Amino acid sequence: MGLEWIGKMLNLARVARRRLAFAWRGGRMGRRCVIAPGVRLECGRGRPIVLGDGVRLQRGVRISTAAGGRIILEDRVYIGEYGTVLSAAEVHIGRDTIVAPHARIVDFDAPEDAPPPDAFAFQSALHQSPASRDTVHGREPWLLKGNLWFAAIRNPKSEIEAAAPIRIGRDVWFGAGVTVRRGVQVGDQAVLGAGAVADRDIPDRGVAVGVPARVVRFRGDSSEKGKSPA
Repeated sequence: MGLEWIGKMLNLARVARRRLAFAWRGGRMGRRCVIAPGVRLECGRGRPIVLGDGVRLQRGVRISTAAGGRIILEDRVYIGEYGTVLSAAEVHIGRDTIVAPHARIVDFDAPEDAPPPDAFAFQSALHQSPASRDTVHGREPWLLKGNLWFAAIRNPKSEIEAAAPIRIGRDVWFGAGVTVRRGVQVGDQAVLGAGAVADRDIPDRGVAVGVPARVVRFRGDSSEKGKSPA
């Protein structure tokens, strides 16, 4: 009982330290968030990342803000392995939204998805070798803080050509490999099928597939009862 209590207290201390370090560089992390090894959160003062309660980010997820950018993940948002969310305007994802692996949500046009200039990286470093941390995207060597690694990013200014906010509603489902482009609004309870590319708005409960994504039916239609939405 004594050892179990000590373990819980140590874990609480690690979580508190993680939140404070993230907040110091413009982020906010809610309660009961799950950050898998290899997740990258890149933000800075004036370009925040806000994680609501119960957010779950799987291995290899990258969430990054450039100058003027802002990313908000509401409560219980889930982003699958190697998903990418980049912002130079604003990306807002509503509560209970599920994003399958390898999705891309980017609110700007640029030749390359380079890390934003003068940002700050926060990375879960569990089970990673030091050699993999000090050569990524020209960063200076990572500094160990508990079980987290931090590094200032000193890259030339990203060639951001145009940016427009993305807003994704509540209880939305994205299949694997979905892409959402700048300026798109996805309504509440909408579905994007695997590999879809959304370059225009998707209405509430709309089920969209294809490249570019087109609405083929609506979630909850009685004619589709018992069928998979994607």
